[in-house]
This record gives sequence, structure tokens and C-alpha cells, in this order.
Amino acid sequence: MSGPDPSRLKVVAWDFDGVLNRNIEQGVFLWSKTFEQDLGLPLQSFSHYLFGGRFQKAMVGEACLKELVTEWSELNGAAGRAGEILDYWFRADAMPDHDTLGIVRGLKARGVSNVMATNNEVHRTQFIEHDMGFGAHMDRIFAAGRMKIAKPDSAYFAHIEETLEIDPAQILLVDDLHENILSARGRGWQTFHFTPGSHGDLAGALGLQP
Repeated sequence: MSGPDPSRLKVVAWDFDGVLNRNIEQGVFLWSKTFEQDLGLPLQSFSHYLFGGRFQKAMVGEACLKELVTEWSELNGAAGRAGEILDYWFRADAMPDHDTLGIVRGLKARGVSNVMATNNEVHRTQFIEHDMGFGAHMDRIFAAGRMKIAKPDSAYFAHIEETLEIDPAQILLVDDLHENILSARGRGWQTFHFTPGSHGDLAGALGLQP
């Protein structure tokens, strides 16, 4: 099924970055736009070191993000600044999408459960859950770092189904990445491919006031 069927819906699984959190502009994460200016550190070096494969391991719990940032800091004249860098990253990218959260509240009022389905590693997940307060918005948070597996792996979606003990056809994934949509759809989930400004379309598809 390619679109929501509100009559069968029991759980909505929300992606975080780009869906619940409005922190991406034209494919660029907001934290990276001001990194050099605000911290005086080389973005290209940091991005190459972290996102050339190391972050992907941290994302599924095979490496520690804090340790990786510490390693880069020590190699690039920023020893002792790892905590500052991570705090800057997490806070600069904390942009809750209040329009999406309005849809979450509408679903809650209808008795539909809301969970987060994110590819974040454990440290940022903790920041999202506690510092950003998403633990209060979501009934449960499923994160790649905690699960040791990431979207679009089919096993990621299977884990959520098994944990919630629910029929896949009763779950809707709202995600901004097409490969995640296809994987969830392959397991029989309902799906909505979220794009910037599609809040009204999503609300309408769910039978909510946009």
C-alpha cells in the first residue's frame, strides 16, 4: 500500500531529521552551515573524517561518536573541544517542526500511537529524547544506535513490528528518504514520502485538518 489508510492505522512511525525536525535545507544539515564560522574549525576535514564511514559505524552501535570526535579533535589542533563540538552540532540542528508535531497531536487525540523511527546514534538520540523533549511527544523511540541496525534494512522495520506486536499493515512510516519508504512498503507497511511543505498533504491523507 503506497498511501495512508486511516481506517486501519494504529501506529505512525516518524522519521526524525527532515520530518519531525526541520534541520535540512536543500539537502544540507543546518549545523554544517555555520560550523566553521562559529567554531573556527575546518568543516571539510571534520566531515571527511567522520562521514567517510566512521559515522555509519557509530550509527549502528559499532563505534562511539564521542570517541570519534575526540580523535578528530586531537588530530586537528582542537584537543579538549570534543564536547563543545558535539554540543554545537546537536543544538544547531535542534529545529522541531511544529507543523509536523501538530499532526502528531491530532493523531494522539484520535488514539493513534506515535513512535520515532530514526537512524541516529545513541548520543544524539539521548539529546533528542531528553534535551529536545521528544520523549514526551513519542510513545516510543526506535533508534539505529540502540537497535544496532539502520534503515533501510528490512530487519529494522521487522524489529519495530515485533516489538510493538502489530500487523505491518497497521503501521504508517513517514520518511523523507525514498529508499526507506520502499523498504517499509516491502514489508507491507503503509507509507508517506515526506517532502518539504507536504504537511497539508499528510494531514489530508490522514483525515486531519491541515
